[in-house]
Amino acid sequence: MKKDEQTPLDQPSQSETPTQYSVSAPDANLIDSVPAITTDLVGEPKKRIAIFVAHGMGQQIPFETLDSIAESLRTHDSALTGQTVTAVSNSIKAEDQWLPRIELGLKSGNVEAHIYEAYWAPLTEGRINIRQVMGFLSGAGSNGLQVARKTFRRWLMGKYEVFPTPIRVVVYLILALATMGSLVVMNSTIAIVAAARALFVARPWWLSDGLFADLTTTFDGVVTAMAVFGVSLTIGHVMRGRLPVLIRRIWSWVTIFAFVLATFAIVLAGVSVVALFFLHIRGGVAPTTELWQNCFSKTAIDGFNRLFDLLAAWAIILIAAGVLAGWMGVVLVRFVRDVTDRPNRLLTLAAMLAFVLLVATIGVLIDRCLPLLNAPGGVAALRHGVAWPLLIVASAFVRSVLVQYVGDVAIYVMPYKLDAFNDLRKEIKDTVYKVAHAVYAMKDDDGELEYESIIVLGHSLGSVIAYDALNRLIQEDGAGTPPNALEVVARTPLFLTFGSPLDKTAFIFGAQGHATTEAREALAASVQPLIQDYKYRPKQWVNIYSPWDIISGALDLYDLPGT
Repeated sequence: MKKDEQTPLDQPSQSETPTQYSVSAPDANLIDSVPAITTDLVGEPKKRIAIFVAHGMGQQIPFETLDSIAESLRTHDSALTGQTVTAVSNSIKAEDQWLPRIELGLKSGNVEAHIYEAYWAPLTEGRINIRQVMGFLSGAGSNGLQVARKTFRRWLMGKYEVFPTPIRVVVYLILALATMGSLVVMNSTIAIVAAARALFVARPWWLSDGLFADLTTTFDGVVTAMAVFGVSLTIGHVMRGRLPVLIRRIWSWVTIFAFVLATFAIVLAGVSVVALFFLHIRGGVAPTTELWQNCFSKTAIDGFNRLFDLLAAWAIILIAAGVLAGWMGVVLVRFVRDVTDRPNRLLTLAAMLAFVLLVATIGVLIDRCLPLLNAPGGVAALRHGVAWPLLIVASAFVRSVLVQYVGDVAIYVMPYKLDAFNDLRKEIKDTVYKVAHAVYAMKDDDGELEYESIIVLGHSLGSVIAYDALNRLIQEDGAGTPPNALEVVARTPLFLTFGSPLDKTAFIFGAQGHATTEAREALAASVQPLIQDYKYRPKQWVNIYSPWDIISGALDLYDLPGT
């Protein structure tokens, strides 16, 4: 067995033993890495192959992942042969369902590839709320700490195996819990203070000028750190595929530093907010006193806040101006085009005149109101505390991301305790399994199995779902009548996982953290043939991950130690 090697993707092992590669790809686009593996692993021309993919978490739209895989295969095949591959979209009836697929005639191996997707995203939409997500994260972190404190043992290949737990895992989990706790504190503070300072609400006694100023300074620092991280990510994205690898690697370390800085700022802000509330409300601090000025000089704090307000205000103005200019450009270009359309010219001119009058009226109102901002507290009140509206927007965005992405994980990942998503989890598994089984069971006009090779792909959370589906296929195929009628293991030359959290979920949700017995561990593994015996493994299991990705990682816990 080979693991954690910088393995060339186009040089598979010639051994007959099923092989797992865990390939670190720090600069790779994971989906674009797929064709380099799939087309080369097929080998000699075969009648037909199927590619079965399970998409990842988030708001996946229908056929999105299917299209990504197909386009990557087309691009790779065209680069090898110089010929254009035509994609044909089709839907076929298999068992009791219609299966959409994309059909590709790959020139590089004279292979006809049919790509299928197990689409499960609508099942989780709107089924979980932010409170349940935060409960899942806190439970996962605390459970992971319980497991990390002990010697980690995992039931693998028929017996317990011991895996050393690096101390960095404990540190990561503590930082993750601290970050999550700080986000909860900050989100609660934003909601409470925003409600307390609403236009039509009398300011409460506890929200003194000093407390509000200290909270504003704290959040100015958080927004600054998050902005630095966001800019570094944006620059890294622009660099991708355009600059040499060395420059991108150097910038990746800059991004890592910015991420650490943002994490520290969030954790420190969470602690500071709690301390500020206590000291201002219960500590007898004067209402106008700013505590941050006791830690740093008044000049430094005031200078930082003024600079932040100025830069943030200009950033908002420039972004708004850019968006407005873009839309105005679209309107003008379309107006010039449409005004030449003689039948509808008058209607176009009337609509444009109404639009110009509306914009002009808004401009006049703004011009008349601007002098009022010169009154005491006018411009200063608008500009000072600009971090608050930014934080409200950022808070809403973070909540949406947590629900859409982490929420899917919380719903699907097998928990360490009873939860409300057991039926939904089963529905997801059944949905994906039915599509996978239909692909494996498909037969041609002669009654023979349609595909000699079926490649299974799983991206992100989809790798966990594909893993479960493949295990169930292997288990039920062996118990069928006749046994191994679908030849699942023999016809699966490759199980490809990329951006996979399989290793992390196996560790964090290890049942041993709750003093379970050997019998229960063995029962949990009994429905996972892939970790029962290597004979159930596909010929190759390739796992692609990025060392910068906090979700994915090497699959160390799925092979015997030292192999």
